[in-house]
Amino acid sequence: MSANMKLNRSYENIIIGSGFGGAFAAYKLAEAGKEVLLIERGRWVTRDDSCWDEVRLHLSDPLYRGMTPCIIDQKRGMLEEDWPDDTVGGMSTFYGAVALRMREDDFHGAPLPLTSERDSESAWPYDYGELAPYYDEAEGLQHIAGSKGEDTTEPERLADYPHKLTDTLSTPSRKIWDAALQMGLHPFRLPMAINFSGEGGREKCILCPTCDHYLCKIEAKNDLSVTVLPEAQKSGAVIIDNHRVVRLRTEGNRVSAVDVIDQDTGESTSIKSKRVIVAAGALATPHLLLSSGIQHISESGALIGRYLMRHANGFVTGLFPCKTNPEKKLQKQVGIPDFYHGSTESDGGPPGPWGMIQDVSSIGKGVIRAHAPRGLKHIAAFLSDYIINQLCIAEDIPQYENRVYADQAKRDRFGMPQLMVYHRYHQRDIEARNALYRMAKRILRRAGALLFYSMPIETFSHAFGTCRFGKNKSTSVLNPQCRVWGIRNLYVLDASFMPSGGSVNPSLTIAANSLRVSEALLSS
Repeated sequence: MSANMKLNRSYENIIIGSGFGGAFAAYKLAEAGKEVLLIERGRWVTRDDSCWDEVRLHLSDPLYRGMTPCIIDQKRGMLEEDWPDDTVGGMSTFYGAVALRMREDDFHGAPLPLTSERDSESAWPYDYGELAPYYDEAEGLQHIAGSKGEDTTEPERLADYPHKLTDTLSTPSRKIWDAALQMGLHPFRLPMAINFSGEGGREKCILCPTCDHYLCKIEAKNDLSVTVLPEAQKSGAVIIDNHRVVRLRTEGNRVSAVDVIDQDTGESTSIKSKRVIVAAGALATPHLLLSSGIQHISESGALIGRYLMRHANGFVTGLFPCKTNPEKKLQKQVGIPDFYHGSTESDGGPPGPWGMIQDVSSIGKGVIRAHAPRGLKHIAAFLSDYIINQLCIAEDIPQYENRVYADQAKRDRFGMPQLMVYHRYHQRDIEARNALYRMAKRILRRAGALLFYSMPIETFSHAFGTCRFGKNKSTSVLNPQCRVWGIRNLYVLDASFMPSGGSVNPSLTIAANSLRVSEALLSS
């Protein structure tokens, strides 16, 4: 929004957050001629050399670091401070651009421990078939490149992907591909939100290694700030960045207005709205609802923030006797789906689904030096040229105790209660991840790796489930149309709505559901 633009006192639709839920809702509603104000606490990305600079992005005073941290308890009572990166487009600007659909079985609920069954309490209120056309639409809007039929676990789809993948596999990705084939596995090329062809008048991808964890200087990554959000603006949606919603005001059983703070000036204002859509992320959304007292109005308020999930993710790193990516090319290209539904092998893995193995790029040398143990910083950075990483994504079980909550005794710089997170994995989650670790290690060994190291991912980049939807208000926060039970005009469209998440990156599913709900809102 221009600094000289004056906001209205009220809007038909206010959307909070510009990630996958908020961006696609803004597009769908604005494209139909509806009045939309989208409020984002992050800033528009500056497309310059800083986009590929790990120091500017991740180390010394990161450029897009958010203004408030969350406090996380995930290690037996040891509290850790975690600062998000805030940008227009949410985390799509930094993500690795993989765009996968959940499989048909994933909609039946999370795994039940010690069995091959699914938990009906965490089942979705619709099946894959209802979401399939919205997956198609989301892939078109974000210009996803892929190849139909390569993924042996891919759910049914009528049409191919809207765009084609590059035919070139980087040296490390080719090593993984060939090793998997030699083992009788079924590697496939990951569908990506990347402009490999140069369509749309933007530069095509140059296949550089700075994609995952980095911004794209040339806008070849189809993040939401260069695809969906500009289209929403063309249809009339107003987007204001660097503003934070600190409270939802209520009158009876509806939200009447939102309180907004300009993060630069500190100026606050209250904006009325007929409908409010919260899409601030699976941590920030329940925090806002709880900070606003929605739990005291909603019929399911006691569940707000509960059942936090984030996938049981981890890396397996293989050390090779030669440089693994001498051309310095894109490395995140290959997926291994063979263990998605588990395995019949008696090697210690749990019954039921395990998850997905994906190719993933290495982080930068500077970040490695910063986080390596004292005395090993330089050797660790040196060895980064000789490794290949595999990402293991295991489905995790929703647990009531895992939650986001607001500490009323402590306040952040904007006067909101401190955002707190509590999370522990279920034993089955760890067993599934360990089983994937073993399989990834075998693939790396076949590719030529000599030594191995595995490490869990402790971020909440795949956080979901904190305001889950369902048909029963005693077990869910939202109804099947993602409206908060008992609140007439309040909706949640980010990853919070998901009662289970399969073992794939959640972004495309969030987008598809947002389109589904937004279409229903147009006729309400």
